[in-house]
Amino acid sequence: MINSFILRFNQSSQAISLLFGTLIVILVIYVLTTNNDPAFIFNWLISVLGNTFIVLLLFLTITSIICIINVCGVQASDKKLWFESGLQLSNLIATIALTYTLLGISLGIGELSASKLDVGTINQTISRLTNQFSMAFMTSVIGLPLSGILRSILVIFYERSKMQINLINKKLIK
Repeated sequence: MINSFILRFNQSSQAISLLFGTLIVILVIYVLTTNNDPAFIFNWLISVLGNTFIVLLLFLTITSIICIINVCGVQASDKKLWFESGLQLSNLIATIALTYTLLGISLGIGELSASKLDVGTINQTISRLTNQFSMAFMTSVIGLPLSGILRSILVIFYERSKMQINLINKKLIK
């Protein structure tokens, strides 16, 4: 029981370290290439994507990375379970990204339908509409590639581990 808890805690800390290490490298590259302040990207992420999308995305990404870690390191009998779980989590990232896209479009259309369109208010209405559409499309722009990347890494590591198991089995048979 305690060993299982320590193992899961270790895997969680590995996944968090991998994710935030990758994010820091991306942030450093961004700052060096654009000369923008790092606070700019954080403020932009929160204002465009929203807190709930960011939290869901981080949680699902960390759990997907945990599945990848387990595909690389657990016994052969458990690899399929972790592989399937990782695929489902990666697909869930894509589903949430598309759901937020539809939500943003719906909110934008709702904003448009509730607005009084005349010469004095058209600029404000269009501004609010583009803010909603910005959130809508950026969730897909971020979520869909992330889902594909995680899925690809998972499949590559799973197939690699299957090949290693087959090689070990062939050596044992000879």
